[in-house]
Amino acid sequence: MTLSARIAAATAALFCFLIVLITAAASAVTAVLNAPLAGIWHAVAGNPTATQTVWSADDYLKLITTAEHDATSPQAAAAIAFAAAQIGRPYVWGGTGQPGYDCSGLTQAAYRYAGVDIPRVATAQYLAGDKVELESIEPGDLAFYGDARFAHHVAIFLGEIRGVPTVLDAPRPGEVVRLDPLGASDLFAATRPATSAGGEAHAPGYSPPGASAYATPYAAKAAR
Repeated sequence: MTLSARIAAATAALFCFLIVLITAAASAVTAVLNAPLAGIWHAVAGNPTATQTVWSADDYLKLITTAEHDATSPQAAAAIAFAAAQIGRPYVWGGTGQPGYDCSGLTQAAYRYAGVDIPRVATAQYLAGDKVELESIEPGDLAFYGDARFAHHVAIFLGEIRGVPTVLDAPRPGEVVRLDPLGASDLFAATRPATSAGGEAHAPGYSPPGASAYATPYAAKAAR
């Protein structure tokens, strides 16, 4: 074999090696990026009776990624990502994480992760937040049920699934963190915590363990 032929063969071999290496690296990155949503999908698909009361696992993934992208602030996007990672955890009266949450425990934990301090119970969260007209509610806003004197439930608004406005919440004893329709006869108000409380959100694109914040970050939306 001539010298030029040997160089050509070595170059071809090196090229093939680089292609294999790049493909493997891309596969590893894809696996890391998809892991959070995969966890949410398994939480929903693995407990369909509790989580798929209205929507499928695919509906969950589509809405969550869209909500993070369309959130009104980095704090709201981070709160959505954190709350989505709790899907499937049980409702626990007074719960703030282990083993589960009640409605206001979930919203407080989500916004605390986002660097925003809000009160512990639903009525106090309503009183502390900047009020938003229900017709103008956006992903990451909090929706309240009851009345201004006593909010008995709070949920995080995510957006619409097939035209149905939808929230993420810890609904009631015996249920789990899941998606539910926004509409109810006692829905009375919405607030936007990220515009009314101090604190520093995690950097756009930062993903909490098991969450899905790798979806198109808020910064990309702001730059459009």
